[in-house]
Amino acid sequence: MKGDKHLWIAAAIVFFVLGIEYLYARSKGKKIFRFQNTISNLLMGVFDRIAGLFMVPLIFFYYQFLYDYVSIFTVPNTIAWFIFAVLMSDFIWYFYHKSGHRINLFWGAHIIHHQSEDYNYTVALNLTPLQVFVRVLFWSLMPILGFTPEVVLGTHLVIGLYQFLLHTTLIPKLGIIEYFFVTPSHHRVHHGSNEEYLDKNYGGVLIIWDRIFGTFAEEKAEVVYGITKDINSRDFLTSVFHYYRNLGYQMKQLPSIKEKLLLLVSGPDWVPSSGELSLMPLYIDKGTYKYTKFSALTKTYILFNTIGLFVVILVFAYFMSQLSILNMAAIGVFVMLTLIITGRLLEGTKTTILEIVRLVLTGFILYNFYFLQM
Repeated sequence: MKGDKHLWIAAAIVFFVLGIEYLYARSKGKKIFRFQNTISNLLMGVFDRIAGLFMVPLIFFYYQFLYDYVSIFTVPNTIAWFIFAVLMSDFIWYFYHKSGHRINLFWGAHIIHHQSEDYNYTVALNLTPLQVFVRVLFWSLMPILGFTPEVVLGTHLVIGLYQFLLHTTLIPKLGIIEYFFVTPSHHRVHHGSNEEYLDKNYGGVLIIWDRIFGTFAEEKAEVVYGITKDINSRDFLTSVFHYYRNLGYQMKQLPSIKEKLLLLVSGPDWVPSSGELSLMPLYIDKGTYKYTKFSALTKTYILFNTIGLFVVILVFAYFMSQLSILNMAAIGVFVMLTLIITGRLLEGTKTTILEIVRLVLTGFILYNFYFLQM
């Protein structure tokens, strides 16, 4: 039985840090964990991880192909070269991250990470696998230059873990470190919807790239988290696809194909010659979203679904190498159904039919897992 030890270790670190933050915030009376925002963030984290289990092998294969057939050099696998690879990866990260904010087509995949009006470690999990397609394009450079797929993916892990630790309001400014490294203070600015904080501090590990390229901003005014126009929903599917739906809505307002294409490759603040484009009614003014007060029973059921999803992912990762394609597909569908159901519960929407489908699918998975393998 071959387990994915790295995923288990990563999960243990993430939930330990998240638990410490939650308990410390409560002890200090800091209300940084609103229920709907927290669950919405966690659901997106599940979506990103379950997709990652299927996508990482494909990404590895793609990088391996570039390394085997297109690489210009052969870079030694030494500690010194790995440190250099992390530096190069961090440099690439800056431009990848900036493109995610300044190109609408990419912003649609990244905006999810900025939607939460609270700021805590669950926000670090609020990612979408849609970003992976953009990321792979940028990091194709590294295997072409001769870095092995293991090294390239290793740099992703280093930067990803470092980025995770930045998503908190509880760590103050860190003195001289602020001049060289991205700190929680710098990243709070990046997540701000304040006018002076928009499109600032793109760095992954080093803040020097922002200082060099003129996108640095120091944390001064209190940060207002989230996006400039909130979405009137915490539903899972709405959170994932709302920006692309809005791009389609805005494209209908443009008369020419040229302007429609310009919309896709321009920034979110782009205004065509015909004037400002209207947004879907889904978007509301900042700070006007009405958070739901759930009954104890509903809240417990939402928590049960959310915790259950993380358990399913860990168990799935552990047994993945032994599962048939049919079983893997069934579990993938089960996870997606649960994400959709839980998202709808956050909005108070009926889930009866989806619950029945999930129950039947659960029976199918258990039958295959426990009986057909005996």
